[in-house]
Amino acid sequence: MYDNKLYDNLKTLSLLILALSLVMISYGCYLIRRAQQSESWPTTAGKITRSEMIISDVDNDIAKFNIAYEFVVNEIRYTSDVYRFGANGQASSVSKIREKHEQYPAGGNVVVAYNPDNPADAVLEPGAASYGHLFLVLGIGLGILGPLILRIKYWFLMKR
Repeated sequence: MYDNKLYDNLKTLSLLILALSLVMISYGCYLIRRAQQSESWPTTAGKITRSEMIISDVDNDIAKFNIAYEFVVNEIRYTSDVYRFGANGQASSVSKIREKHEQYPAGGNVVVAYNPDNPADAVLEPGAASYGHLFLVLGIGLGILGPLILRIKYWFLMKR
């Protein structure tokens, strides 16, 4: 028999899952597009002003990497904290974060890629988008499988 309340709840949940999947797909595409655009940006010399490895887990196996650097374009000084699109503030293993910390030591010189239309928009690793493809794939999978699983679950519940 048709259970209108159950159907409405599953329908609402399906719409929420679809909305979440669209947000994930959009964010993944945004990160990938920005990374691709940055490959053709001009570069300039920069200097790292802050490089920190913050261990944020009780077991000391998860950490975050914070960086800040400055650079000059057209005699104007800029600062940024983006080393890779989508990576800022992301937790990772201590070994990976230690590699980044050693790669970008405080006081070190770096090559900065900057957006020619907005030099404050800069990155140290042009072309790289942490988690961009992951968001894209998970968003597509969630968009397809989420509502499908709920529809199948509803069908099985109605068979009882």
